Amino acid sequence: EATGRDGSTSKLLILDEPTTGLHFSDIERLLGVFQRLVDAGQSLLVIEHNLDVIKCADWILDLGPEAGANGGKLVAEGSPEHIAAQNTETARFLKPMLQGEVARIGAPSKAAATPVISPTTNNISLRGAREHNLKNISIDIPRDKFVVVSGLSGSGKSTLAFDILFAEGQRRFLDSMSAYARQFAEQLEKPELDSLAGLPPTVAIEQRVSQGGMKSTVATVTELWNFIRLLYAKLGTRYCPDCNVPVEKQSLAAIEQSIRNLLKKGAVSILAPVIRGRKGYHTEVAEWALKHGYTRLLVDKQFRDSEGFTRLERFKEHDIDVVVTEMAKAGAKDSAVSELPATISKALDIGKGVLKLFTPDKKFILLSSEASCPSCHKSFEELDPRLFSFNSPHGWCTRCRGHGVVPKHRFHLDTSRYESVLEAEMDADRKLERMEDEELVECPSCHGARLNDEARAVRLQGTPLADLARLAVDHASGHFDKLTIKGDRDQLIARDILPEIRQRLSFLQEVGLGYLQLDRSAKTLSGGESQRIRLAAQLGSNLRGVLYVLDEPTIGLHPRDNAALLETLVALRDRGNSLIVVEHDEDTIARADHLIDLGPGAGRLGGEVVYQGAPPQVPSGLNGKGSKKKSAEADHSALMISPTYRALSNPIVHPMRGARRTVKKDHPFATVNDCRVNNLKNIDAGIPLGRLTVLTGISGSGKSTLMHSCLAVAATAGKTKGKKKDAPFAKATGFDKLQSVYEVDQSPIGKTSRSCPATYVKVFDDIRKLFAQLPDSRVRGYEASRFSFNTGDGRCAICEGNGRVKLEMDFLPSTWVPCEACNEMRYNPATLEVRFREKNIGEVLRMTIEQAAEFFESQPRIAAPLKLLADTGLGYLQLGQPSPTLSGGEAQRIKL
Repeated sequence: EATGRDGSTSKLLILDEPTTGLHFSDIERLLGVFQRLVDAGQSLLVIEHNLDVIKCADWILDLGPEAGANGGKLVAEGSPEHIAAQNTETARFLKPMLQGEVARIGAPSKAAATPVISPTTNNISLRGAREHNLKNISIDIPRDKFVVVSGLSGSGKSTLAFDILFAEGQRRFLDSMSAYARQFAEQLEKPELDSLAGLPPTVAIEQRVSQGGMKSTVATVTELWNFIRLLYAKLGTRYCPDCNVPVEKQSLAAIEQSIRNLLKKGAVSILAPVIRGRKGYHTEVAEWALKHGYTRLLVDKQFRDSEGFTRLERFKEHDIDVVVTEMAKAGAKDSAVSELPATISKALDIGKGVLKLFTPDKKFILLSSEASCPSCHKSFEELDPRLFSFNSPHGWCTRCRGHGVVPKHRFHLDTSRYESVLEAEMDADRKLERMEDEELVECPSCHGARLNDEARAVRLQGTPLADLARLAVDHASGHFDKLTIKGDRDQLIARDILPEIRQRLSFLQEVGLGYLQLDRSAKTLSGGESQRIRLAAQLGSNLRGVLYVLDEPTIGLHPRDNAALLETLVALRDRGNSLIVVEHDEDTIARADHLIDLGPGAGRLGGEVVYQGAPPQVPSGLNGKGSKKKSAEADHSALMISPTYRALSNPIVHPMRGARRTVKKDHPFATVNDCRVNNLKNIDAGIPLGRLTVLTGISGSGKSTLMHSCLAVAATAGKTKGKKKDAPFAKATGFDKLQSVYEVDQSPIGKTSRSCPATYVKVFDDIRKLFAQLPDSRVRGYEASRFSFNTGDGRCAICEGNGRVKLEMDFLPSTWVPCEACNEMRYNPATLEVRFREKNIGEVLRMTIEQAAEFFESQPRIAAPLKLLADTGLGYLQLGQPSPTLSGGEAQRIKL
């Protein structure tokens, strides 16, 4: 969209890892588009780890030196040659690339040198795969190996890995369940194939920008929080939240005196807790109480008789207390008062050290023989893991309900409109989750800790849980490594818990996420971070015999962190698992045991296996001018038609323009000063206008923060000099020279079947207007809305503009069949009678982008964006191709 508009004004285009999902050949095309943009006078700011993009930059901002709290500094800035001469992590990998060498990050695994595996061995055998663009392929994939699937974007990699292998594995798993159970699970369609044998259970670890709701954190997604909660519940020291002193045991005499003081004011009932937050009917509790002479119960804060007790809601949590005795006011004749010591002992015995009083002023007071504040005499119940869960009413902060944030302006919740208070509160949670970050502030009660004051007051060797949650993974790992447990009982408890915590923290470090805080919201993670967190969680599950399907796990990783990730994948394989990894990364391909390369083109030009076997040896040793050493394998016909081999054998020569653009001392810059948000250490950063600037640095060094929270804020709001109110920097200058700013993030494009390339880049609006202006349309009174397949009278009434009809199969997965009424043309016959240059609107949607660009050549508003799509290598896509069928690389280029 940005590139398709008038180029006469100065623009800033901000891109967040634009090479995501792109093959080497596609990256070369993309860099060509970047160079054309900069040559036209535009400014580009790109977050990127890809060394080809970094080498292509006119200016580089390198952040570091490490991640998280140890990052946030601008360690170097300047041209690629200047950066390569510095002592930074980026320089370590950039320097050999500029000198024509290959910066390898670890030796290939031994299995990579083994011969092609024979079909007679232990394989996954796929025959006649015709899903999407796959052309009836048959292939044997070795089990218990590290297999990489490569190829151009749109060549069929995700179709093979996810839509066939993973989907069929999940479908077979669900088939083993009852028809009743299957209706509650999302059922994937059966892929188009003849046979698939030898398929183990499958687990997909895909890239998703958001994972879970606002309450999902790094610690909860990896299941770390479960073990930490258990450790604090069993070994934590409780402090009084009001007095900040450790709680102590309370004598029976002190409890008796408290009750006698209350009796002076009126009648008091003594109750013993027996059920706390447990689901079930609980009729057995009433039977037990009646058998032992207790005639009354307190059930969910309501008094009920034990006799004639009706069962409770099974799937709702309940609290039940037994009424041990009811005593009259002091001074009245009451035998229960004289038996008070015995009654207290009996209640404490039933309540396991805790009893509850119903006071004269109709309130409940807790008394404990095990946990009582020596200062204010407040008593507490026994520690429970639920107290440390911000997903549970037992533990969450009552103000923010475990979100850690509240709306700036509190909205009124009218509970009378809902069937229950619970439903009203759930609706309030949904409203909160839909709010923008600007509408939310930190909860003033828990200060973002999410937990109530009792949970926050518990400490483990002096460390409150809220403080632990704010630690980065690296620091938390050091904290638990130093943690020493004394005493036989405590050591026995910690023996199984601590290793689980340490192991999961170690896995997070191995996948390059040591900089993330434990309480970091999962919604704020990038697609690559989210995927690697799920990878760490799978490492912690210790599964064997599973087929893991991964989607570009190296995305978002600095070259320095690739080696650790590859070691993690190899470790997963060595446990007895199979790995199918869709990947474009050269080091991952080199480390694989087996390579499957799809091609030779993309879309309808792909879908064939052009090479499979051990990863081929790629020519290395390019000189500075870009000439290559000949490879002994270069004449191999299978390799020569492989787009991956050709791209690796003929890497991008830099500088692409023949000479790099200079950035002189007097060159105009857009600058932000004293950036101090998240882990940024009061840095000054400037981007040269009219140049391609790459923002790089190791994962977690502060790149996204600098770009989105500082530079983008200054660019969008600061087309005037000075500082925006509440901005996380002291001053911004030079942004007034920009006329417009475009930001392309990693959020996915629409996954609805009603979204397609034509609608996403907005050309379909112009196409509909064009058809509405035709003579036939004017005579019939058709407006542009008539040619919409989403609404209006022009679409087919049977399929409602989808072109396909969904058949509900009850207990089986739903299936889609072509619409017989419109023959997949989406429109009714009257609409299809209107033609432009002998083509109706349905036929136009079936055109490829290349065909449409030529067809609409006389309509510049339509042709220009289509030519740009073709320039980025998407000319083979149909205008009306549904978005769910697009690959990640295709979707990324459509956004660009």
